[in-house]
Amino acid sequence: MKHIVYILVIVLTSSVAVLSCAGSRSVLRSETLPNADGTPGDQAKPAARPPVDPAESTEALPLMRAIIQRVKQNAPEINKYVFLDEQSNIMVKADLTMEGTDTVGTSEDFEVVYDLQHAAPLDKSRLQVGFAVTNKQTGDIRHDSLQWNLTDDAAGLLLAFDDNYQSAWERHFEVFEKYGARVTFFVQGDLDPFCAAALARGHDVGYHTIHHLNLTQVSREVFFEETLSAVDTFRQHGIPLLSFAYPYGLWEPWMDEELAKSFKIRRGYGVTFRVYDSAAIRHGYISSKAIDNLLYKQEAAFEAIITIMFRTIKFIGGESILPLTTHDISDTADWGIMPHRLEYVLQTARDLKLRFYRYGDFF
Repeated sequence: MKHIVYILVIVLTSSVAVLSCAGSRSVLRSETLPNADGTPGDQAKPAARPPVDPAESTEALPLMRAIIQRVKQNAPEINKYVFLDEQSNIMVKADLTMEGTDTVGTSEDFEVVYDLQHAAPLDKSRLQVGFAVTNKQTGDIRHDSLQWNLTDDAAGLLLAFDDNYQSAWERHFEVFEKYGARVTFFVQGDLDPFCAAALARGHDVGYHTIHHLNLTQVSREVFFEETLSAVDTFRQHGIPLLSFAYPYGLWEPWMDEELAKSFKIRRGYGVTFRVYDSAAIRHGYISSKAIDNLLYKQEAAFEAIITIMFRTIKFIGGESILPLTTHDISDTADWGIMPHRLEYVLQTARDLKLRFYRYGDFF
């Protein structure tokens, strides 16, 4: 089965080959901090609206007109893909070829760029999406728009909360319930009543070590103590702990080999936009994008990145799953999400008909 992971322009297949990097999974050693003005550093940003081409006043040639009509239909067979441009803007594109009718064997190639950031809602289930089509041979550019009908599919979020903020999480159980959201809590330390309460509410629980140490800086003995010594107690009390989150997102290959014996999924952590399908998730290791307050000082920046990420995974279709991670739920915590931002995330996901996945859903 084909495993798809969008990581910048990286695609992961069933052989787990990385096309733009050399070798296997890499360890995340650092994360990007926000700029001084509070904007989100070199992280993925919403794409700018495509410029209007003055040449559009001329009539489009027949092949261009045919391509535009095909794009306007937004047919599912159009293979859309995601990448980040040089300014780290999230982009959705498609490459199409149209065969000519006047000369045998002639064809022209076209690139389509969709403007999801500025998509205009028409009603609760439809948006108007602008797009630009470029003829790769002639450079001719044309702009138009399509009607995007939101439907129920497998696209969704894999939302998680890390560390030991059980009191704050439990206070927001009703908020999750309001939006039909099911999430995963990666807990630290020993078993406590929160775990059973979370499962009873339909959520999932994963493990995040005892003391949240940087595992790359401890002995093997401490590594096993931190990661595995308490697991049996959880499982004996009905908490499956199918997933594990590395503190700070830091790990080494031998660690993942060892933890794969005890956990179905091991999760890293960073600031990069990554999209997976269920087969890639079941392969065992994924990395989750942080959406903490520290990374987005301005409301506009936070809402813009949530909007473009969520629209992107819904628009490309299929089983596009976006892992997201935060920590506390608080107006003041750097490593956490403000309550009104949490509601923005949940409301936007619901409006776009995105599913809410738990880590345990894939097994």
